[in-house]
Amino acid sequence: MPTTQFKDPVHGYVELPDALVDGVVDTRPFQRLRYVRQLSATHLVYPGANHTRFEHSLGVYHLGRTVFENLRRQSYFTRDATTDELEEIQRTLECACLLHDVGHPPFSHLSEGFLDEGVLRERTVDVGLVDAFDRAGVGGAPLRSASPHELLGCVLIVEAYGDALRAFDVDPFEVCAYVLGYSLAYERGEPWQYGVGAQLLHSPIDVDRLDYITRDNRMTGAGVLSFDVDRMVDAYTAHPEEGLALTEKALSTIGNYLEGRIALYMWVTQHHKAVYANRLLQELLGEYEAVTGESPVTVEGVLSRELDDNAVLERLRIAAREHPDSTLASMYDRFRGRRFPATCWKHRIAFADRIGGNLGGEGDGERRSDDRGPDIDDFAAWLTEGDDRLERLLADALDVPVHEVWIDRSYVPAYDPDELEDIPIAYGGTTRSVGEWGLYGDRAFDVPIPFVFVPDGTKRRAISVLREAFEREVGEETPA
Repeated sequence: MPTTQFKDPVHGYVELPDALVDGVVDTRPFQRLRYVRQLSATHLVYPGANHTRFEHSLGVYHLGRTVFENLRRQSYFTRDATTDELEEIQRTLECACLLHDVGHPPFSHLSEGFLDEGVLRERTVDVGLVDAFDRAGVGGAPLRSASPHELLGCVLIVEAYGDALRAFDVDPFEVCAYVLGYSLAYERGEPWQYGVGAQLLHSPIDVDRLDYITRDNRMTGAGVLSFDVDRMVDAYTAHPEEGLALTEKALSTIGNYLEGRIALYMWVTQHHKAVYANRLLQELLGEYEAVTGESPVTVEGVLSRELDDNAVLERLRIAAREHPDSTLASMYDRFRGRRFPATCWKHRIAFADRIGGNLGGEGDGERRSDDRGPDIDDFAAWLTEGDDRLERLLADALDVPVHEVWIDRSYVPAYDPDELEDIPIAYGGTTRSVGEWGLYGDRAFDVPIPFVFVPDGTKRRAISVLREAFEREVGEETPA
């Protein structure tokens, strides 16, 4: 069949059938993804981080198709499944890979909190998603646990792409299920390969993660990731009971994958200036709502007006101009001029050094022999548990507006490196996790630390105020 090639900086040429290009890629909802940055405001720190959800979606499609075609060459995988069934799974997977991020609001995860989940859940009922999941015996758990952008994507898949998908002989509800990590066909009793199709898009070793960690590393220029993507792609296999796994081919590269993924989080997403840039943008959106009385990002805005990064930035610009004496205007000027304040520490070593004294843990949660008090992890937990209250405390002590003092960590969802232990490795007819095989080892991976952003020239005073407050509130509770 006729195909179209896209030149991708990560995977080279990505080839799609013209029917998919016409029915999915060259449509307004999908083209909107060209204007939704993958890493929100991180380009203000890493200038090359201008890649978008558009090219990421093409990359996920490429990897998903490549891996599934490799699986189809494995006699073990194709056993007890007909060619028609495998073709159906591949068509569904390819469409789901393309459309898995179509519901991302402007600035990706950054603005999800502004989407009305009540409205989203009503729409999932209206488009028939809830009934489809009920009929398959799955129930409502996948929809209840889905993120706002996943729910919005599923609504778009059914409403905007339902007819096109059915023309490809693909069930739009099954595509939605893949996006959420399920296969309705598998739940209805179809062969186990249907479940593997969903796992390729949503699991500890899914192609979504495989694309974004390689893409984020390449486009930011961070250079913290070095592993053989092609070898890992060739290592995918599957098992009727265990599902998707990696063969021993991945052993030479799995360690780099584990460490690289964490390094990207620590030094790109968790870079102190990236944390500030994204927090500043998120606060700007909140100030816009406070000043105008309107949410800057809405479900209908994405569904009907194709809201993207550029449209929201223009709204912020106009609102700042119309309210020149507002906090919004001050923040907007700071954002556009990239005037970022200092953080009291940039990394865990400086964090431990500047907190110091009897809080000077070694960075791994252990106390020195002469340390009778809490360590820096206790201090970090205290900071983030009371961040709003402590921001007000600091602002008063430093005599600055409260919006110039922020305590924060990475804007991305909670991240637990221990989850990487669940990556399955198949060998000798058995499948065990990376942790069970001992490949994860005793790595003491770093964990996120909170940053404290204050105006220039006030760091010493801010640290002193926080230490005193901690000793007053927590230190007295710790027995000698």
